[in-house]
Formats: sequence, C-alpha cells, structure tokens
Amino acid sequence: MTKLAVVQTDCVVGEVAANTAQAVELLKQAGASGAELAVLPECFSTGSGSMAAASGCAESVPGPCSEALCETAAEQKMWIVAAIAEKIEEGLSNTSLVIAPDGTLVAKYRKRFLYMQEAETFIRGNEGLVVDMGFVSAGISICYDYMFPEYVRALVNSGARLLVHSTAWLTTDLCEEWKYNAWEMYRAQSRTRAVENGIFLMTANHGGKYDDDDILRPVGRSCIIAPWGEILAEVDMGAGVAVAEVDFADIEKWAADAAPYLEDYRKYPVPPILNA
Repeated sequence: MTKLAVVQTDCVVGEVAANTAQAVELLKQAGASGAELAVLPECFSTGSGSMAAASGCAESVPGPCSEALCETAAEQKMWIVAAIAEKIEEGLSNTSLVIAPDGTLVAKYRKRFLYMQEAETFIRGNEGLVVDMGFVSAGISICYDYMFPEYVRALVNSGARLLVHSTAWLTTDLCEEWKYNAWEMYRAQSRTRAVENGIFLMTANHGGKYDDDDILRPVGRSCIIAPWGEILAEVDMGAGVAVAEVDFADIEKWAADAAPYLEDYRKYPVPPILNA
C-alpha cells in the first residue's frame, strides 16, 4: 500500500516567498500523514504565468523555491512534484519539478500543450515524462495536457500506472456565459482519464486567488481517483491536503474483473475509417 497526497494552495499572487512557505507547511502535513508522494498545483509559487512574466517573479532552477522543495522532500523522505514558472535561457517554461525523497531534483517536465494565450508566455515543451518512483511509474502532466487522450495514453503505453497532474483549473465570466461548469468538467475529465486508462490519478489545483483581478478563478476540488472512478480523497476550496492509501495491484484486479479496456484496445486497434 502507498499513500498519495494532493496539496491545494491558496495563492498570494506574485508573493513567491509566502507561497513557497505555505506549500512547505502543507507538504509537511502530507509527510506527517505518511505520504510517499505529494503534488502541488500549476504555477503554485507565483499565480498565473502571464502575471509571473509581467512581474518578473518567475525563478531559475536551482533557486529559492526549488531549493526549499528539495529540502522538504529530504526532510519528509517523500517524492514531490511541483509545477512552477521557470526562467530558462529561451524565456519562461511551465515546468514540473520531480524531486526524489533524498532531495535530488531527478527530472523536469515542460508543459507540452499550452492553452490559448498561454503560448505567448511559455516556451512549449517537446518531451513527455514517465518517472520510476520505485513503488510506481508516474506520468507527469500539467493542466491542459490531459485534455488530449492520445497524449495520456502515450504515457500509459510508456509504463505509467499513475497520472500526476498539476493544474490551475479555472472558471471565468466567459465560461459561465457559456454555461460551462468548470468544477464539474474538471472532475469529469479527471475521472475519464483514470477510467479509460485503468490507472490511478492525482490532481492538485488552486483553491483561492490565481490572478490579481480575479478574472481567472480556480475551482479547487483537488483529488485522488481510482481506476474505477472512485474519489478516494479530495479538498473542496481553500488551502489543504488530501491523502489516500492505494494499492497499485488493484489496477490488474480491476481490469481482470470488469475493465479490460487497455487489453482490448491493444488487441483490437482502431480500424481504418471509411467515408461513405
């Protein structure tokens, strides 16, 4: 059995030190619960990427934020996945840092799919990432990435049995004009990716402010989901930690009992499509 933790933050927009301190305290709560892996939201240390670019509060790696996370990982003997606005040579990257329990930064994932104007702020990543954490191989994703089922399936085909998803899932006035229920769609999308791939999924969202003007409003509801769609643990709104104990052997048991989706997909691939 393995304990997983999603950490939901309430961002002080642009205040990197305060946001990092909040994240560290929540990570310590996760560690005290016995979690072996914890995930933080997208751009948790700055707020929105465009704001990070405009204010210059994005950080290089190594830097104060990444060093604090590495120290916390070593102190808690816990894997940490944390998505930040990272300064790189070409500009800014929306980057997930993957930190091992000894405090070593073992991998970075740069967000592949950039949503609309986000591409004006960030450099697009060009590689996916699956990390062997010992107890599980985890596919790393950020927010909009998991709107693309083929991409998540590629991670699963590369060995991922857990999808680790940092996000800033939001609502806006425009979404509400279109009757788009952002939190219901966030939950539905997360459940769908878990069920269709027969994997566990953990997703960490913001639970408070994300930009200075409240145009982009997070919907909270960070959670951990089983391959059969059950919500194993969740945070509603505000800052908090949700922890669930999982057994990755349940992946095969569930598939054998009721859900041979991956086996059938591989056995019976998509046929040619005829246009009549």
